[in-house]
Amino acid sequence: MKLIFIRHGDPDYENNTLTEQGFKEIASLADYYKELNFKKAYCSSLNRAKLTAKAFLKPHNKKAIICNWLDEFAFKVKVPYSKETVLNMDFLPSFFTTQDDFYNNDCYLDNEVMRSANIKEHYYEVVNKFDELLVKYGYIREGKFYKVKKANKDTLIFICHFGIMSVLMSHLMGIPFVLLTQSFICPPSGVTTLVTEEREKGIAQFRCLEYGNIDHLKKANIKPSFMGRFCEIYESNERH
Repeated sequence: MKLIFIRHGDPDYENNTLTEQGFKEIASLADYYKELNFKKAYCSSLNRAKLTAKAFLKPHNKKAIICNWLDEFAFKVKVPYSKETVLNMDFLPSFFTTQDDFYNNDCYLDNEVMRSANIKEHYYEVVNKFDELLVKYGYIREGKFYKVKKANKDTLIFICHFGIMSVLMSHLMGIPFVLLTQSFICPPSGVTTLVTEEREKGIAQFRCLEYGNIDHLKKANIKPSFMGRFCEIYESNERH
């Protein structure tokens, strides 16, 4: 089975929509993947994701199933280096790299920073909903792998957000989601694909085939958005 995660187009947060760039991105996305075969599409309830889903699914004459648990995984946590709370996916490197817990999948959710906003509870609310969905397609979570009740080559589409995508990938691959959000960036409209591997009868694991693919932007000669990234060098005027 394949799982395809699509990040929404470049967002206009202030107006709860997409930017002009974002609408160009999703138009090129829809055109590039117009021949893609898939079983179902699931979408966040947030407007930037719904707009992306509408454009992507139009050539297929399909509608997305809206799931609130696919909304962005963005909670404000307390950190010792700031009087202000920060997003659970956005830490300064000088702090993040000193937190050994953040590199340990067995305990990072119990770190005091994560506890300050009940991140562990929110995390399991999401991944449990996700696993309930996978059961419908024949894959049952057992420990850290999936028991295959009904093997298939179905493709499922998830149109959502960078943070929630990182949470779901962390669950599938056994990696702390904060490592994914700190070390990777999926650009707006980027496409990430995971596939099951059943090397042993009845036992499946998920493996990433591609991350943040933007071939559709390259084909349309659209420069990727900087959204979600930070400055390459400190002296620049880019986001710090």
